[in-house]
Amino acid sequence: MKGVFMANWLGAVLLGMCLPGLIAAEITPAIGTGTHGDGTGAATDAPKELVLWRRNYQSSAVRALVELALEQTPEYPPVILVPSESTPQGRALRELNAGNHGQVAIANVATSPEREKNLLPIAIPFDRGLLGFRVCLIREGEQHRFSGIQDVEQFNRRGLLIGQGTHWPDRIILQANGLNVVSVPRFESLFPMLRRSRFDCFLRGASEVLIDMEQQDMQGLTVETDLLIQYQMPSYLFVSPDNIVLAQRLELGLRRAIESGAFDRYFDRHFRRAIEQLRLYERHFIVLQNPFMDELTTEKSLPVMPLQPDTLRPFPADLR
Repeated sequence: MKGVFMANWLGAVLLGMCLPGLIAAEITPAIGTGTHGDGTGAATDAPKELVLWRRNYQSSAVRALVELALEQTPEYPPVILVPSESTPQGRALRELNAGNHGQVAIANVATSPEREKNLLPIAIPFDRGLLGFRVCLIREGEQHRFSGIQDVEQFNRRGLLIGQGTHWPDRIILQANGLNVVSVPRFESLFPMLRRSRFDCFLRGASEVLIDMEQQDMQGLTVETDLLIQYQMPSYLFVSPDNIVLAQRLELGLRRAIESGAFDRYFDRHFRRAIEQLRLYERHFIVLQNPFMDELTTEKSLPVMPLQPDTLRPFPADLR
């Protein structure tokens, strides 16, 4: 095994309090009469539409996470999960911040101090931190440019540029660690830009890249095989700051799933393949610091499980 397991943690929430009034919600859920697809309509109403950001809806893992939380809270009104219109991440978060539930009611994104300040986070990392275990999408035939790299200095000496979304916290994290980044607002633009050599590595989370390979035009592109760039990057569900009932429902549902073991089964079903297929346990780790971590209020209030050296071992044959 050539992976150097120097990473500080693999976020795995055990149990903890994130939103005020959650215990009360366990006993008597607050049921409103909203009509904006926010999951708070009266119990006797027909199911309301609950709008999930389209990029998340297209991810079977994120969609299944929201559905799991809803299934675990049957005392709340029924809802139908629907995708939003296609919109960049920055605009989706602005819709959330403005309380436009009919446009976007839920989004799953990496956290940041600004997002935690402006929105309501459900602070349970749905992929146990795999979003921060990142691999490069590269052009076919260019593996040799990445082989043997040991650290950031060597990465930069080879003149490699990383592509990222303008509104992603990753851009700031990578730049703060001395890496050179090219950014654009629209996620979909990054694939053709990589093909046209505007940059050399489209850095993607281990929980994302296999979805990209299935849903995006990967002609001429492939996954780099040696490196794993790791930094702490919790990814949460976020809702509008005025949508407290929905936030309580989602967190209550996920806490119940954790307690019952359903969350572990969910993780195994949706992320085991990424760990295995990308062979994360054999890669060389380059560990970066996330400058946001000291400012994240959720990270200070939630217990997490430290990364253990055997966390990314191959799964037993009977679980494959």
